[in-house]
Amino acid sequence: MKQDWHKFIPIWKKNLIYSAKNDPILSWLLEIGKNNDKILDQGCGIGQYDFTTRKLGFKNLVGLDFSKKLIQTARHFNRKLKTKIKFVLGDIRNMPFKEKTFDIVISAGVIEHVPETEKALSEISRVVKDRGYLLIHVPHMISIFTLTKKIQQLFGMWDTGYEKSFTIQGFSGLLNKNGFEILKFKIREIEPGTKHKILSKLLRIIDKPLYKIGLGGHHMFFLCRKVK
Repeated sequence: MKQDWHKFIPIWKKNLIYSAKNDPILSWLLEIGKNNDKILDQGCGIGQYDFTTRKLGFKNLVGLDFSKKLIQTARHFNRKLKTKIKFVLGDIRNMPFKEKTFDIVISAGVIEHVPETEKALSEISRVVKDRGYLLIHVPHMISIFTLTKKIQQLFGMWDTGYEKSFTIQGFSGLLNKNGFEILKFKIREIEPGTKHKILSKLLRIIDKPLYKIGLGGHHMFFLCRKVK
């Protein structure tokens, strides 16, 4: 499974800093965050969210990933960019942090890649402070994307390994069950997840009318606060 992500390192290296304008997680972070907040980037990869949030002015950042190679790459860029971010090797289902450590947890397209969804959410609830925030996105099940993902997997065109999808109601229920109230919600338009240009264009065309009536899109974004 780790090898599924290593092949993306060359692509990620070209885009180390994200645009807050087009990313709900970063936009919400700027709304709720303070510069001294302790922030966890869960499933950090090579640290794109960490380097971006550091550039936005946040200083107390921790990145966690289960891949030694990804963490080593993140640490390389950490030294190169002189950002002084802490990168930790660990599993999202059993994170190496004490209870109520973080003010904010970012989980950007991460927990859908493990079967143990509730365990992963329970771990987030454990490490975030009371009244702390969770900014998370996961794939939307009621979408043309889910169908095409299955087709791509069948024909060996899918290259991001294991991935779940969720309904709005189902994932909202899981968040509530683990002590989070949902403050904001957004579905972003489809990101095809395929290197085939013709298929990508076709999926976007099909998705547009579905997206407008709430049946399309790709990832669901949630801004949550821990209430218990």
